[in-house]
Amino acid sequence: MKKSHRYIAPLLSALVFVAALVVLRHELQAYDIMDVFAYTKTLSTQRVILALFLTALNYVIMTGYDYLALRYVRRPLHYGKIVLVSFIGYAFSNNMGLSMVAGGSVRYRLYSGWGLSPGEVAKVIGFCIMTLWLGFFAMCGVVFLYEPMTLPRALHLPFSSV
Repeated sequence: MKKSHRYIAPLLSALVFVAALVVLRHELQAYDIMDVFAYTKTLSTQRVILALFLTALNYVIMTGYDYLALRYVRRPLHYGKIVLVSFIGYAFSNNMGLSMVAGGSVRYRLYSGWGLSPGEVAKVIGFCIMTLWLGFFAMCGVVFLYEPMTLPRALHLPFSSV
């Protein structure tokens, strides 16, 4: 039975990869590659550099979620390890969707290899998810203070936007 298990994981991984390629091909059929190249030529160098800088800054900030989570569970690790786990975890969760599953499985695999118990890893994952959503809500609060959202009349709410 163990021999068959050895082949299941690579086979399942290959099937998921092929399925992802099929979905990607289907989604990209609507675009012409020459149109994509033409559009990228219209982007200014400053705009591309700013986008790359802000993306890198975002990943640095997100390592702070893992850092704080590990302090919360009283299992501090070397910052280099935290950066590795955080970057890989968020790269998977931000690009694959199902953030709790994709990023959580990466965190479990790496953090458990460094001595964290499953319960501690679950707390780290929960902490990271909670801080991410708290950040979203805080950002939305600031944005809506600056530019209030118009509430649809169809909701029949007893209050309205200013």
